[in-house]
Amino acid sequence: MPNLDFYAVDDDWSVVLEAVFDLGLFRVFQSNSEPGQDLPEFHAPTEIPNTFRGRLLSLFAIGSGPEPIVRRADSRPGGRPDTFQYHCEGWGLIQLHHGSPTGPDVLPSSHTNHNSEKRAVSWSAVNPEFGDPAEWDWAAVTSASGKLNRAIRRLAVSKIGSRPVLPHAARFIADADLRYQYGVGIHATPPFGMVRE
Repeated sequence: MPNLDFYAVDDDWSVVLEAVFDLGLFRVFQSNSEPGQDLPEFHAPTEIPNTFRGRLLSLFAIGSGPEPIVRRADSRPGGRPDTFQYHCEGWGLIQLHHGSPTGPDVLPSSHTNHNSEKRAVSWSAVNPEFGDPAEWDWAAVTSASGKLNRAIRRLAVSKIGSRPVLPHAARFIADADLRYQYGVGIHATPPFGMVRE
């Protein structure tokens, strides 16, 4: 399966990033640049900033396909220099996103994901700028993604449903008494309409 949802907080994220680089399979890019800045490629976990955009990464499995596409997007053409940003795109890129706590009572899940060949082919007419999906070695993309997901699973100390829970996230969940998994995370309060135990 290309997708893995898991729970991680800040110290766990550092260990996940180390696992990404230790695998030696990926070039690591920020998914979206800071406004008005170039799109960075990272060569070590310590280079990745502890900012929102630094928690949204695009992984290119080396040798799996064409170079990632760096596309400039202008929010207001002709505006200030900081009104544009760059996006890292490509059919076979693997996304790695860290779901940081949004407060003391909810922890969004982190996740990995990537396109399947079937999905890329079905969307290729909508996004022709991404090139031909046939240029990608989909077996290589899936293999690299699977190795990443297995590395993350090995870091877990427990699971909630099908989601691995990394050590610091387990402590955060216990300390905050997060018990209700719905939407994109785990919460201290039940969803609307559900009676709390």
